[in-house]
Amino acid sequence: MFLRIRKTKIIVLSVLFFTVIIYKADAQSTNFDAFLKAGSDDASLLVKNYMEPMVVGFSYGMSNSWYNTAKTHKTLGLDLTITANLTSVPTSKQFFTFNPSDYANVTSTGETDQIPTIMGPEEDNGALLTFSYPDENTGEIIRGTFAPAGIGIKEQFGFNVVPSPMVQLGVGTFKNTDIIIRYTPEITYGDFKTSVFGMGIKHDIKQWIPGLKKVPIDISILGAFSGFDNKFDMSGLELDGENQQSVFNINNWTVQGIVSKKISILTLYGAFGYSSVTSSLKMNGTYIIEDDIDPALTISVTDPIDITYYENSWRATGGLRIKLAFFTLHGDYTWQEYPIVSAGFGLSFK
Repeated sequence: MFLRIRKTKIIVLSVLFFTVIIYKADAQSTNFDAFLKAGSDDASLLVKNYMEPMVVGFSYGMSNSWYNTAKTHKTLGLDLTITANLTSVPTSKQFFTFNPSDYANVTSTGETDQIPTIMGPEEDNGALLTFSYPDENTGEIIRGTFAPAGIGIKEQFGFNVVPSPMVQLGVGTFKNTDIIIRYTPEITYGDFKTSVFGMGIKHDIKQWIPGLKKVPIDISILGAFSGFDNKFDMSGLELDGENQQSVFNINNWTVQGIVSKKISILTLYGAFGYSSVTSSLKMNGTYIIEDDIDPALTISVTDPIDITYYENSWRATGGLRIKLAFFTLHGDYTWQEYPIVSAGFGLSFK
């Protein structure tokens, strides 16, 4: 059986870790089996470089939007907030450089060593890769060529962004301290299972600084962490092999100082701090891969993808919030390695 996504080709690996984002491409787009044909080690490195901007962008987006004011609630006051984040992919992340010394089974025969990432252009204008791998039974060499291409988000929409949503509940406790909770129990949707958990603490530090109590601004400090887990049962893709499952996990934390000023229904806020994200991609199970020319030649790979990304960045945020009775609207911009535009609404009491 061919290890292949059928007629309408789904962008490689995107089905592994997004429950609501599945990008489709035309006939020139990346085939899933071509990466695995390089063998586990080479496939992991290629996929890591290829998927980096989408994974890191999504991870930074999931670590964002913990606040829209520095002011904390009174005891048992609360807010329920829904926010959409658009994380911008830097231009430098639209391509990655192919270094042949990093690979055992892959060489480049193209005129360039630049390969589009998944967030790169859709045109087939990157390096042409040649795969060469021994058949596990006969020792004969399996060969093929492959030209990775991006999904062309910028060409289609004008912006190279990765979206991510967030829902959270904030509750006021003692000493002007808010507890912020992000929680979604494991939800099954088709072949996907997804869950989210996070907790933050926002504390008013103005009360502890002599001379600032009467200054008409709010000052607080935030510490927060969150996790995102996504599993995908790949049996429905009709890939030759067994026990096939993909896993995508995110763990992130952030520490920020926040300042805000309320003017009638408008609140202006800003923050400065540091964020760190750890993301992992795994493809578990056994996969049997056929040669492009002679399907009788096969290789078998087990647990072929195991990737971890570590990213961190200083960050600064500026934004505004409008509050009409209990209803709020907010929007902000975060400057960091992957900038983020956010907008949302919510209900706030006390």
